[in-house]
Amino acid sequence: MNTRSVGRPLVLAVAGVSFGWGSAGKIDSVLRALRALCPVPPRVVGLSTDLGRPLLAGSGIDRWYEVKGTDTARIAEIVRAEGIRAGLCVLDGPTAKSLETAGVPAVFLDSLPFLWSEGDLAWLPLEAAAYCAQRSPRMGEESRAVVESAKRLRWVDAVVPPIGPAERTADGPSQAAAVRTAEREGTRTPGRPRKALVSLGWMQAPGLPEWRTYPRAVIPAVLRALADCEAAAVRVAGNLTPDMIDELAAQVPEGLAVEFGPLVHDDFVATMDRSDLLLTSPGLTTLLEASTYGVPTVTLPPQNVSQIFNARFHQEATGSDTRLAWPVHVFDEEAVIEARRQGEAAAHAVVHGGMAQASRLLAPLQDELRSRVVIAVRRAGGADVDWRGLATAMGKEGAAQVAEEILAAVGPSGE
Repeated sequence: MNTRSVGRPLVLAVAGVSFGWGSAGKIDSVLRALRALCPVPPRVVGLSTDLGRPLLAGSGIDRWYEVKGTDTARIAEIVRAEGIRAGLCVLDGPTAKSLETAGVPAVFLDSLPFLWSEGDLAWLPLEAAAYCAQRSPRMGEESRAVVESAKRLRWVDAVVPPIGPAERTADGPSQAAAVRTAEREGTRTPGRPRKALVSLGWMQAPGLPEWRTYPRAVIPAVLRALADCEAAAVRVAGNLTPDMIDELAAQVPEGLAVEFGPLVHDDFVATMDRSDLLLTSPGLTTLLEASTYGVPTVTLPPQNVSQIFNARFHQEATGSDTRLAWPVHVFDEEAVIEARRQGEAAAHAVVHGGMAQASRLLAPLQDELRSRVVIAVRRAGGADVDWRGLATAMGKEGAAQVAEEILAAVGPSGE
């Protein structure tokens, strides 16, 4: 890899789509890799990324601007005021296009290339300075054709934190880019977890219906199941509101120590690394990070269409039997996939309708999920599972590869 030799810092704009927290995790990972390549740390300007900001609190974003990706004129003003020389946009097509219009080379990171259809062509920044598509275990012909129409396409590995436990030296991580981790107390015991991390991701993405149904249905069931499995301590990570935390805390089983609240990316990875078991809604970034660290994982029922595919990718790559689907009276995953032929809106209508149904059946649904989680936790302790399988299949150098594209887009001088 080449490092920059100039004395002035690169000024980089970053933006991530406001849907889930995966984009924020990927921004953090790429920034770590970029700083490892730059003798002078880049100055980072954040654009929008409203939902991801709590996760990026420790990522060294020097300034944030409230701006819509479609506001080309305002973005051009920010570019001039800040001296922005390059952009990193994670699943934020409009911002990438606006940066390019302002004369700034934008690197677009597509972490879900398997989702696209011809109807998405106008939204995607196919003319960007670099289009980095994260490798996918499986892609349909239509999705592949859409992505391969990008002018400057580069397929990249999974975008995950640059340093994992397997690469640690005896003295700890050897690069400044490393995510801080903590040594575990002995080997992991996922079937009887002493410490468990429950990850919900971001629960209030725009356009979603009543978001409280998911934590109300899932969290009490998960906590009771973990108590059944003799867990001692649990961290529930997600952007739960204070009133929702109070509601869920009142349902914590006796004898189980539970903490609630979001974690910045560094702390999330460190907490995950020292946990015996991760139970997570199947966001792809979280699954890839867990696989990078070899963390036994139970995938909780999906919150949206992409998570159906993510959980299946994880199951196939790891050989695990810990994927939880919703009971069919909530929604049938095959019905969602079939509806997707009519477009994402039709598929999400099935999901949203199912969640509305779930809100009316919370008590019996919690009981059913509890028993399913107990079974999945016991299965997580099986010996014939390759928890690193997903990251191995997709590679783990994506963050550095995207960082290289940023530097290449700016050019050798960065001026």
